[in-house]
Amino acid sequence: MAKLILIGVKEKELGEIVHYLIIYFPYNEEMCSYTDTWIGELYENKYPLVAKGMWSGIINLKTHKLLNWKPEYGDLYLQAKICDSGTYFLLDKNKKVICKLAGYIPNGLIPDSDDCRDYIRLRINSDSTIENWPENPDYSDFIEDAEFVERIDTNIEEEPILDTRVEFTYSRLMEKLLQLPKFLQLEIGKALVANATEGFEEDE
Repeated sequence: MAKLILIGVKEKELGEIVHYLIIYFPYNEEMCSYTDTWIGELYENKYPLVAKGMWSGIINLKTHKLLNWKPEYGDLYLQAKICDSGTYFLLDKNKKVICKLAGYIPNGLIPDSDDCRDYIRLRINSDSTIENWPENPDYSDFIEDAEFVERIDTNIEEEPILDTRVEFTYSRLMEKLLQLPKFLQLEIGKALVANATEGFEEDE
């Protein structure tokens, strides 16, 4: 786990100067889900805010709004079990990164606080408001035992879904492909079938 904080930032001042939170985590369909209108049907269309297997969101901590949410996504409930695989950045009002935490979920700030730091649960309204965001956030997870630095690297340490530099076995390749959202798996499957069909036609 990595914890970094800019030199000069004091714990008692953090709540006053922090304006935004950026969240990144791998969206694994076996461990993450969107449901429609909180407890309704499983939402199986393209997953909002997921790209290349990663979920990313930026939250205005003063208004509790998810800034990259779109009205057409509607009202959705996100539940994600991510354990220690997330990365979190705190930003000031000018969107300058002042803290970074890579590892367990800072549940003093991010809902839900009762699951041993394994889950993120967000009730997101169509107007981008996160309904269950805490009124009195606790930033201590970002500060305790953090390393003070002059600059914070914003790169995200993540395992690529497909790495062409690695020679894959069939099982390893399938494991990687199954990490992709289902709609991408379907598109890849269609492309593979089309490619195979063209090959047979040429052979004939």
